[in-house]
Amino acid sequence: MSLPSKTALFAAAKRWDAALVAEVLAQTPQWAQAVDGKGRTALQVACGVSPQNAQIAASADASGLETVASLLAAGAPLEAEVAMGECNGDFRATALWFAAARGENLPLVELLLSHGANASYSLWAAVWRDDEAMCRALLQAQPLLNLREHGETPVFYAARLGRLKTLALLLDAGADVSVADFKGRDAVDIAVARRLPQGLIYRMQQLRQPRLA
Repeated sequence: MSLPSKTALFAAAKRWDAALVAEVLAQTPQWAQAVDGKGRTALQVACGVSPQNAQIAASADASGLETVASLLAAGAPLEAEVAMGECNGDFRATALWFAAARGENLPLVELLLSHGANASYSLWAAVWRDDEAMCRALLQAQPLLNLREHGETPVFYAARLGRLKTLALLLDAGADVSVADFKGRDAVDIAVARRLPQGLIYRMQQLRQPRLA
């Protein structure tokens, strides 16, 4: 009898077929470490599925939690990174980012965080949708707040896009509004340029660190 293939695992992970994922991994646990043609692990594939996806609507695995738990138990690398050609900075496409950005799946994000996933790379995704609940969950994991992608920290990104809920949460968490982008602008500059509420701009000005000469 032949062993299950890598393709079988990835297909089951994409469908959140938790029973089949567990069965495949019991026979071929090495596939938990494997990657597909896009450089993704089965964990990242499962995390990138949206709960609203029609293909998994009939899945008994609510939010993919059982599928992901099986993959993690089999040794799937939690912090494996997928190369993203458009990236230019500190961002890393990890399983948590797939769950936050592609899946928009808060229960799965919370599961990954409970396993110690690094929340630092997913803040931009929460800001993009101004997702207050997602941002709160990520911030509770004490991520690095001042990483830059394309020159922009999450708080700069929130100010530029006018994402006021997540901007306020990042300020509460201690994000540094003084970190400049590639053009030398900081989050206060961009908040003024975008004409954000005056009370918010004043708060950011009070938080701004003195600039070095």
